[in-house]
Amino acid sequence: MLNATTRAGAAQRIKDGAIPEQVAAELGVSRSTLYRELRKHREGAAAEPVGQEG
Repeated sequence: MLNATTRAGAAQRIKDGAIPEQVAAELGVSRSTLYRELRKHREGAAAEPVGQEG
């Protein structure tokens, strides 16, 4: 499993055009694990409140 920082970095690299298989290999995980972790990243980003002031 990847930590939040690594997930965010992987997501950004793929968004910038990196090949998912290459990113997965560099992180030492399978492609399916990478996609699972990217899904966690997307779900976590969607759950964060934006612009909320306390």
